[in-house]
Amino acid sequence: MVLQSIKSVFALMTLIGIGYYFTGKPWFGKPGMDFLSKFTVDVTIPFYMFYNIYHDIGSRETLISLVSKLPVTFSLILLCIGLAAAVGAVVPVSAGKRFTFVAAAGFSNVVFIGFPVIQALWGIGVTSIGVIYYISSTVLFWTLGVWLLQKDGHTVRTQEKRLSARLKNLISPSIMGMLLAMAAIFFRIQVPDFILKPLSMITGVTSPLALIFIGSVIRNMDKTSIKFGRDVYAALGMRFIVVPTASAAFLRFMPITLEMKQVFFMLSTMPSMTQMGIMAREYESDYEFACEVIMLTTVISVITIPLFMFFMQKFAIF
Repeated sequence: MVLQSIKSVFALMTLIGIGYYFTGKPWFGKPGMDFLSKFTVDVTIPFYMFYNIYHDIGSRETLISLVSKLPVTFSLILLCIGLAAAVGAVVPVSAGKRFTFVAAAGFSNVVFIGFPVIQALWGIGVTSIGVIYYISSTVLFWTLGVWLLQKDGHTVRTQEKRLSARLKNLISPSIMGMLLAMAAIFFRIQVPDFILKPLSMITGVTSPLALIFIGSVIRNMDKTSIKFGRDVYAALGMRFIVVPTASAAFLRFMPITLEMKQVFFMLSTMPSMTQMGIMAREYESDYEFACEVIMLTTVISVITIPLFMFFMQKFAIF
């Protein structure tokens, strides 16, 4: 499994490298990056969610069983956020970026990196398990996570606008695809093959497009502005030492299957969430710091992903 994880990570990084390379071409550039982002987020990922959940879960009983595990993933992510807040206070993180630090260290990149990784390691059928973590991560990010970024921000917005924006993002295309699939399963609605077939084809390109997009994001980040200070080192330590350790200890005692423990653990150790950088810019919090952490954690994950797989197998932490 460790060798497979190394091969999978190499394949994933090849796709990220392709995105990085072609973003520098005149015919691609920022317009190509914007299109790729919009097409992936609004088109392929919702179809990916619908098809994989509908195909993998299959029955109402399995759906109810999976949804019943939501308290585990909610608690796990809240634990990571709480630890990030504690570390940010102890270090201490510089004023003006403390809450951005908590968001960067507490939320992982589930969709663009996490899903391709677990699918490469465990196969397509594992997506339904990953969705349980995704639900918790999405709800917490667009409520607690956005609030954290606003705490460091300088924009003045009405409470009504903030609330409406959060609700809008909670009902994103990805969430809609997921909810429609769950509704179809729960009410035992048979989706015809002429619909499932094109969805399966779109599903096949979702992960590659997501990874190519990550490569384009890295290419467009200002790497000359990276400052390896105390705050950055603290964020890296949180993401790759504190969070994995706490997640392993927490999941070890949870009454869930071994596969769930492994998948939830790997998703919790992914790089910082890409959307966090976008929202940091939106709320005028420390966008540069957020992007530094996103880029560095994404690059370092080339090493940590197979390393964590090795630890899970070698030391049987679960």
